[in-house]
Amino acid sequence: MQDNCDRNEAFAFNHLPVSVEAIQAYTRRYFPQKEIKGYFVKRILIWIFITFLRVLPHHVAYYLGTFIGKILYFIKVKENIASTNLDIVYGDTKSAAEKKAIYRASMINFGHVIINYMRLPFAGEAFWTKHCELVNEEVLKKAANKKKGVLFIGGHIGMWDLAGGKIGMSGYPTAVVSDGVVDPAINKLVCDARTAMNMGGIDIRNSMDQIFSGLKRGESIVLAIDHNMKRGRGVFLDWMGKKTSSVKSTAYIVRESGAAVIPGFMVQQGPKAFKMILGDELPWLEHPEDPEKELLMNNQNQADAVQKIILKHPELWLWIYKRWKTCPDGELNPYTK
Repeated sequence: MQDNCDRNEAFAFNHLPVSVEAIQAYTRRYFPQKEIKGYFVKRILIWIFITFLRVLPHHVAYYLGTFIGKILYFIKVKENIASTNLDIVYGDTKSAAEKKAIYRASMINFGHVIINYMRLPFAGEAFWTKHCELVNEEVLKKAANKKKGVLFIGGHIGMWDLAGGKIGMSGYPTAVVSDGVVDPAINKLVCDARTAMNMGGIDIRNSMDQIFSGLKRGESIVLAIDHNMKRGRGVFLDWMGKKTSSVKSTAYIVRESGAAVIPGFMVQQGPKAFKMILGDELPWLEHPEDPEKELLMNNQNQADAVQKIILKHPELWLWIYKRWKTCPDGELNPYTK
């Protein structure tokens, strides 16, 4: 490793941030690219499509993303799920027209996510430095240099994975926990995009060893907490007006590792204007008499921080994401009609 490598084998760097080249070397070492066999036609088509998108002027790509989002809105992609979510959260406090406007804006944001995911990871360091501002970096710098790692909590907000990409391209070792994609060719595209942004990928299944090892090395782990979980693997929290499942491991990770917890999201403000916005580090809430309740309190505190972002920027959240797949005993699934 280069650029302030630590003599301590556990922690990868003496001080963060470091150069992009140092993070590239780190990412190649701990997250080597995976090769796949076959799927030649699909991979060639993907390559052609990405090459086409990368040479488009920024304003053309921006309006293309807007157009895709409007088409998704026009054909009512999962509108019933979005409507159910919006009704649960806002009830009668917003009119049907207001809820429909949020759904429309969310679909346009989704269109931008689709286009940007195939362009920005390969745009190079200069683009990220010049056109994507990192707001509140001092919070990250202070937390990262405690040498216990950082846990970024978020959800399907704004530009999703690209938020972690900004962290990786800013000189911090970064990895994202995700489900992966079933299609091998598409999954290869996602993995290559993350690598290009100096971001490793951790499979959500059996991920704990990788998470704890990464935190010891000083990684910033990106974890979406708006995932549905299987009964027994998740925890039920108050989520925007209803009990729903979420990952229960986030508080456990923090308790065992001492990692800092920072909420954040990335937003696009124009054809080539982006902001990665970090919140303040969340405090650890203590309950000495009941360790399990302490974990639940901190899980809820983290969920509240993400919920606060969503309620402030409802147009950036993916309202078509089906949240209440698993309901607590005695409660009816709101999607069953």
